[in-house]
Order: sequence, then structure tokens, then C-alpha cells
Amino acid sequence: MRVILVHGFNANPEMNFHPWLANQLRSRGFEVVVPELPLSTKEELDLPLIVERMKDQVGYLKSTDILLGHSLGAFAILQYLEAVEMTETPRAVVLVGAPWKVSRPELRQLFLADLDADVIMWKAREFVVVHSKDDEMVPFEHGEKMAARMKARLVSSENDGHFMGEEYPVLVETIQKIADTPFEFAPGMSLADDYKDIETLL
Repeated sequence: MRVILVHGFNANPEMNFHPWLANQLRSRGFEVVVPELPLSTKEELDLPLIVERMKDQVGYLKSTDILLGHSLGAFAILQYLEAVEMTETPRAVVLVGAPWKVSRPELRQLFLADLDADVIMWKAREFVVVHSKDDEMVPFEHGEKMAARMKARLVSSENDGHFMGEEYPVLVETIQKIADTPFEFAPGMSLADDYKDIETLL
């Protein structure tokens, strides 16, 4: 199973929790890919270039892939899902400390307002939002809104801030739980059974 870790803006694969998480996952038998992308708030956002760099370093997505994006990097994943040609549906997308929206106009094109969320929801088998209740950069309410809009499972923590430190066990636990949980889906399984309380006539 492959895990793709996407760093946030003004960051790189050697910053924050990424080196630690990559090592933790490799020690558990995961293949880990940590692409380095041109994500900077100091220069003009070039979405086609970001997608192309992701494509070069990640390639085609597989049904067993788990993608994890931190902060604004989470939206690089969503943009990639919308733009790239897919032959398989990834196992899960994990959005860590992702903002619902920002005020900077040059970054607004990243967000769901310019993405078809109803389509993106079908681009992965499961979406998980991880957000800390004490996040001062991106308040917890952003995570709640994101989870509701994406119909994602919300994993909350208490004291992890904006996940700018070096070690966060909740991220390992979240990925391991996804990997350990078989994904089962049959057409119509989420629909209510209108006939379950009707007696069968013999």
C-alpha cells in the first residue's frame, strides 16, 4: 500500500511532521512517496505546474493509495484528483488542518468554490478530515465544514495545533486504521430500506 504525503505551502518534504511520518509508515511496511511541489504564497500560484509536478512524481493513482495533504497542500491533492486521468479510485484522501477558505484572492482558486465537490467526492473511496481543536491558524470549525461538505469522517485531536511540529501519532493511527479496514461497498447499500418493516406475505 502506497502513502503519498503532500506538504503545505511555504514548506517542503523535510519540514514539519513529514520526515517522521514517512519513517513511521515505512517501518510499518508502507511505500511512501513525498513529492516536492511549487507551493508558495510568495509567488503566483501555477495550478497546471503543480498538477504536472505531482504527475511526474506520483504517477497514476492506484486503488490502494492513500493521499495525505497538510493545510493548503490538501487542496493540491483535490486539484490533482480533478485534473488527472484516473484508471483506479484511491483508497482514501486525508486532509490535515485544511482551511475551508482563505481571504487571499490569489489562493481562492484552490478551494471547493472552484472545484466540483460533488464530483471530487467520487474520486476516492473515503475522505478523512483531521483537525485539532486548538488550531489557531485554521479554527476547528473549518474542519467541521470541510468534513460535512466532503461527507468525510472527522478525526479530532485536542492539542496538535496546526500540525507544524515533528511528531503526531494521530496521523499514523489514522492511516493505519484506513489500511486495516476493508472497504466494502455494494450499489444501494447506503440507501434506506423502505420495506424492512413490512411483513412478508406467504
